[in-house]
Amino acid sequence: MTPLNESGLTKLVLTFDLGASLNKIVAQIYPDAVPQFITMSSEVADVERESVAGLAINPLTFDAAWVGIGLDYYALGSLAKNKFAGTSAVRDLKYQYALPKVAGLLWLTCQHLDLKEADVFIHLLLPSGESKDGNTLGKRLSAALKQGIITPTGRLKLKQRNFYVSLEGAGIISYRSRTLGSACNHQTIGMLMLGYRNASFTVIKAGNQIKAESTDLGMNWLIERFVEQTSVGLSKDDLRLPKALVEANSGNLEPLRSLSRKTKSADIESDLTLFRQSLNLVRREYCRALLRWIRNIAAVDEVLICGGTGEFVRSELTQFFEDEAIPIIWNGGVNVPTVLDTHKLGSRLADVWASHINHISMLDTNFGYDRQQPLAPQPAKASEPTKQDRWKNFLPMLEP
Repeated sequence: MTPLNESGLTKLVLTFDLGASLNKIVAQIYPDAVPQFITMSSEVADVERESVAGLAINPLTFDAAWVGIGLDYYALGSLAKNKFAGTSAVRDLKYQYALPKVAGLLWLTCQHLDLKEADVFIHLLLPSGESKDGNTLGKRLSAALKQGIITPTGRLKLKQRNFYVSLEGAGIISYRSRTLGSACNHQTIGMLMLGYRNASFTVIKAGNQIKAESTDLGMNWLIERFVEQTSVGLSKDDLRLPKALVEANSGNLEPLRSLSRKTKSADIESDLTLFRQSLNLVRREYCRALLRWIRNIAAVDEVLICGGTGEFVRSELTQFFEDEAIPIIWNGGVNVPTVLDTHKLGSRLADVWASHINHISMLDTNFGYDRQQPLAPQPAKASEPTKQDRWKNFLPMLEP
């Protein structure tokens, strides 16, 4: 990474996790402002310019945006979902809609922080099979910002100073590596990431990645099986489904009951019984498929498990790895500061938060900034790592 020239503009540092169910970013005015989490639901819809021209958006809702990039216009978040029948595009690569999503989140961030213009430093997390597309994406975003990205409040006045892509999970892996210190060089660590769209398993041996595989076994797979099992007219695209299944898993059956389309109490209760039986079955099916896939990848000394879907099947995963005598470190030991977790997302923020800490530290090194206090509590170190060791899992894809 080459030294960055000073421009005198506000430095806006952002770390993006474009989830299939929720877009999550950490935004911070560099160097010492308090980091903030900003989210937007994942729906996107390509629209006509005339459909959004003059359409005002209340940025205080933090869940809607529209952007114009060249001749292409997109509605995002709740605007896409409610007005243009937008979808989460679960079957598409994250890369495909990354540009409008990043642009929309840039606008939301500027509105939230009351920024008119700024230098932006971007760190984007992508799945292992898509990370190489980051080079192209960074160039496209830079070109779009120079041309002028249109938003509800006019053109974005941002200058892209750096754009980096790292693998999803890189933040958690590096955090765990720092915790282990030199012991990391003698262990084989597996990281299981379970998201809405897919699952991925990464194997780190002696500090180096030796394998990374992904599969479609995310929460979406489980939801599709649940809809097939119930056969009562549910839609896999019903946005109530994920929440209802999660709540039912925690003992709250009301959201599950509300899925019934029946009107008579007896029929509703009959549906609820069916829903509970189907949920129990598809959970077992999901875990069997997931664990069958994991067994064929590699033997590991410990496993890091992260992602919202991991919490959904926590008991089954715990039992499996206990039977295999493999220790589980949930979320790699990363704890998101409660005071910053204003959306109450908990462990779903672990990777983007750890990655943001990496991002800030890289900028500190580049700018020669002596940070007297850490951005957040750091893990206890078995031995002090060198700067080279600290960032070896962070993958820069595009130089300024």
